[in-house]
Amino acid sequence: MKNSKLLCIGVLILFPILAFSQEISKMDRAKNIVAAVNQKDAKLYIENFTKDVKIYMYGEDGTFDLKVDGIEALYKNRAAHLKKHPDVRNEIQHLAEIDNRIVMHDKIWLTPKHKEPSNIVEIFTFDKSGKISRVDVLQQSNLFSQEQ
Repeated sequence: MKNSKLLCIGVLILFPILAFSQEISKMDRAKNIVAAVNQKDAKLYIENFTKDVKIYMYGEDGTFDLKVDGIEALYKNRAAHLKKHPDVRNEIQHLAEIDNRIVMHDKIWLTPKHKEPSNIVEIFTFDKSGKISRVDVLQQSNLFSQEQ
């Protein structure tokens, strides 16, 4: 009886520690997004986001405009993007964690023809579950008009 009580106490102590060790860090979520792009895997990409995720793009008028609203819209957006750009390649340049946000500077090559990459900055905001609930994106305005 005494041994079973000790075993139960041990399990109760270890379970939260093991559960916490299984959580994906904010930095890992940012890295997973880049890996998903490079693997051309829209499903892997969206695993890092909340169901009600919102993606905002910085506009030429100086405001952020809502471009994607919800996980299904994000999946469709990423699947279409990866289909249109089958040779896209992405590399992280810098990651900075500030409170519940990650700021990522990455470089993207849409096609192998592009010798010079384009710079993109994303600010990922995380909810309490550790998933991304909002993304603010800054990219050059003519990024997709460069395609040949």
